[in-house]
Amino acid sequence: MRNYRDVMKPQASDLEPFIEAPDAASPHADVYRFGYRLDGAVVSAVDLPVETVEKLLLSKTMLSARITPCGEIVPGLSTPNVLGDLGQAAEIVSSIDDLVRETLSAETLRMEEATPEDLALLFSRLERAIALVRTAIDRASNN
Repeated sequence: MRNYRDVMKPQASDLEPFIEAPDAASPHADVYRFGYRLDGAVVSAVDLPVETVEKLLLSKTMLSARITPCGEIVPGLSTPNVLGDLGQAAEIVSSIDDLVRETLSAETLRMEEATPEDLALLFSRLERAIALVRTAIDRASNN
């Protein structure tokens, strides 16, 4: 049974955390506001400049890419949350041949200032990749 002091004293579970993004129409247009509310009223809040929050988020963000067994390229974006776990966000999926085709377009090669040596290195790496796929096919066929 709760006594009268417990009824009047807010519990930690009654507090609601909040984050307010910058809003051009508010007096806090250049800050993110983090804090706690109790019954809708702000109990405590901290304002952090937009630049600080964005630098922190970007510094902890990891970009990745993977190739599926059927040749799709799947880029990913991982960001840590406050508990240290990684949240994942998948991006647009492309096939490896589409990616190579785009890379070898005349416009891309011109913009990248690709040299014959660069293309020879790409060719060598693709040959190694093909050899790895052949080995995997043989291994899968023998199982």
